[in-house]
Amino acid sequence: MGAALVGRVAEVVALDRLRAGAERGEGAVVLVTGEAGAGKTALVEEAAARASAAGMAILAGRADPDEGAPAFWPWTRLLSSAEAMQLSPADVRGLSPELLVLSGEGESVAAARFRAVQRTVVALREAAEVRPALLVIEDLHWADEGSLALIRALGREIGRTRLLLIGTSRTDVDLDGAEVFALRPWDVGSVGAYLDGLGHRAHGSWAAEIHRLGGGNPLYTRELARLLVREGRLGRPVGDLELPAGLRRLVARRTAPLSAACRGMLGVAAAYGSELDVVVLDRAVEGGGGEVLAEAVAAGVLVDDPWAPSRVRFVHELVREALYEELGRDERIRAHEAIAGALDGTKAEIARHRVRAAVDAASRERAVAACVAAAREAVRGLDYREAVHWFGRALENNPGDAALRLERAEAAYREGSLEVALADCAAIVDEVGAPAALVIRGVAGPLAPALMRLCERALERDPAGPRRAELLAQYAFLLADERDPAAARRISAEAMRLAEDSGRADALVAAVHARHQVLDPAADGDEVIELAERSCALAGPSGRPDAELWGRVWLLDARLIRGELTEFDAETARLAGLADRLGWPVARWHLLRARAARALIGGRLAEARELAEQAREAGERDSTAYHLYLAFRCGLSEHTEDWSWADPAAFAHDDMPIAVAQVGIMARGTGDRDVATECTRRLRVALDRLPADPRRPFVVVMTGELAAWTGDRELVRDCYERALPYAGRYLNSMSSCQGAVDRSLGIMAGALGAAGEAEKHLAAAVAMEERIGAPSFAALARLAYAKQVRESDPRLSRRLAAEAPQLKGAAELARDDLTPREREIAGLVAEGLSNRAVAERLFLSERTVETHVRNVLGKLGLTRRTDLRAASQYRH
Repeated sequence: MGAALVGRVAEVVALDRLRAGAERGEGAVVLVTGEAGAGKTALVEEAAARASAAGMAILAGRADPDEGAPAFWPWTRLLSSAEAMQLSPADVRGLSPELLVLSGEGESVAAARFRAVQRTVVALREAAEVRPALLVIEDLHWADEGSLALIRALGREIGRTRLLLIGTSRTDVDLDGAEVFALRPWDVGSVGAYLDGLGHRAHGSWAAEIHRLGGGNPLYTRELARLLVREGRLGRPVGDLELPAGLRRLVARRTAPLSAACRGMLGVAAAYGSELDVVVLDRAVEGGGGEVLAEAVAAGVLVDDPWAPSRVRFVHELVREALYEELGRDERIRAHEAIAGALDGTKAEIARHRVRAAVDAASRERAVAACVAAAREAVRGLDYREAVHWFGRALENNPGDAALRLERAEAAYREGSLEVALADCAAIVDEVGAPAALVIRGVAGPLAPALMRLCERALERDPAGPRRAELLAQYAFLLADERDPAAARRISAEAMRLAEDSGRADALVAAVHARHQVLDPAADGDEVIELAERSCALAGPSGRPDAELWGRVWLLDARLIRGELTEFDAETARLAGLADRLGWPVARWHLLRARAARALIGGRLAEARELAEQAREAGERDSTAYHLYLAFRCGLSEHTEDWSWADPAAFAHDDMPIAVAQVGIMARGTGDRDVATECTRRLRVALDRLPADPRRPFVVVMTGELAAWTGDRELVRDCYERALPYAGRYLNSMSSCQGAVDRSLGIMAGALGAAGEAEKHLAAAVAMEERIGAPSFAALARLAYAKQVRESDPRLSRRLAAEAPQLKGAAELARDDLTPREREIAGLVAEGLSNRAVAERLFLSERTVETHVRNVLGKLGLTRRTDLRAASQYRH
């Protein structure tokens, strides 16, 4: 262990332990954090040397701080390092930077990245089966989101692989499950140990002084010590020392002995970036950079990168920053101009330098062209975040270009930056019309009013244009969300007529989506299924694969409402195939939701929760996914009776009826009658304004149940009448499963004192749940039925309650007035034993048993022994 690792013994030992675990197939992710110069790289290099000696393959890469770094850059470098590390093809089979190439016409960046991430994880896992490997990624604080997502994806599986991944970062990075080593500054003792290990006798007074000057930062300590050794002062006591406290001056003093040509080259290199391509640098430096490059390496300002011999890098990023800040304005501009002309790399890298060299009309024009080229290259690679960035840079130099602003809006929408997209569209809609109003599709909520204004402005500009059908469909979709169902229905019908007349598949897709938005799937199920199938059929002709995705989702919910689980299972298989073809995270999210709903209906509660958790993780960037997860947990908790997770505050600022209903359900689950009463008060005034859409059945039925729980008979009656048309349907969807509507109708009828109607509904609910094989929901229906008939038919109540033993309150309903001996005898008779056999078993007289049996039958309201045998709750 070298002097550079002073004070890091514990970390080295821990990394040895983790490496041994990886060799056994128990891989791990490690994050080494610390300020610049804390010794992260030295620690990783020690770990790599030990891993290599142990026979592990070493693959390494690093993130780049510059704008031109493409998506997955550190991973691309890592996968490219196999050749540099002289690994055999067998060691790295299947590993290639091509795994991370984003492609797929019509795909979103999220879909392409998801596919690339999964391919890479599989390839790494398979390669590690041949030879265990250490993966090193440095400077994660500069890593793009895609690279971090790949680390997280690998981290979820790494515990079953022969892989150890070590990342370094100046800041903490969110990597769930990673073991974090936070490198602290050296103390005075460690500084002294470092000085003693240099091979030069150090005076004892220097340790404290260097610690004071360098703050315990290993980089500062090394630079100060190197300077003192060079000046021959380390062995003498501390005296007057006008040493700078900052690295900038240290760098200046370190580079001062270099030739003017070398210092000039380093200025260009500092403008180039942290890592330098030797060929490009040679072209950019006047007179070439060969000899002066060797001079800089010999001086320790630049170092060879052991993982990429064709490149060099600055000894530390702080060195580069110090050199760059020393450049004058004209020097910087000339350096960036020269680099841009010398580069043959990515368009983003060229654009970065063109922007920094833009000082007049001609150079700004070159910068705009370079930025647009970089943005469009990013779009082709489905890296929409990068595209938004470069379109923005282009607009900074040409702010009046509406076409560029529209392109940025489209990229921002695909990337998920809806506020940026909306602002761009609002700025140009009067100039370009419909294209600006149609950029943001399938989104409403808080953005709905602003999007409606875009549609209105576009319709004023193009009252009879060819895209009117799409504009009207978008407008109707938004109106439905804004609770104007009459206008939404009218306008969606007009949009459908115009789309049919136009014959354009893209217009029909929009019109179908708008029409679906104004339908109540429980009441308009046939039309919903028809629209869903049509949307699927239009996906190909329109070039809109999302049309099939929406169609599949609508079909799944429609099958759940009808209780058609055979068809639901078949449709889930089709969605799985679609998700595999697209590779979109949103498709996987819907698939996981479908599987979670199916598990819940099938009574597999633990599996349902696990799938719901996976779905939440798949949709983590979308707040809607989190709210739908909470809705699903509400339905699940009706069975588990675990409400410890409930968080009404998640919906506290949402006044939409469906959100208020969710808060009410949570309040009922936690026993908070005051909150539930407040929710019913708010829901009462919302009922008349509920649009006919997929949310209406849930709000109406759940409001009725809450009103029954809080004792609001008037509201119960209103909801019962509104919900009665839903009898025979299920309040099940991929968002929330509540079971047969008849169970809720029975609860409401019971609260109204309509015993006959209540029993009819509850009996129907039990039969409905049994028909589709929903054991947990059948138990809920039986318990509700048992409560309803407790006084009128105690025998039936006990039997029903006994068939729902897992639910709270069932045991109390199933109880009877039998003595312990009578219950014991009842159990034996229920098993089929005769009185004589019972007497012999219990050492009683046969007459005594006969008396007990007679008492049992009387107390239970039974007439024959066979009735007792049918009572399953008494069987042992």
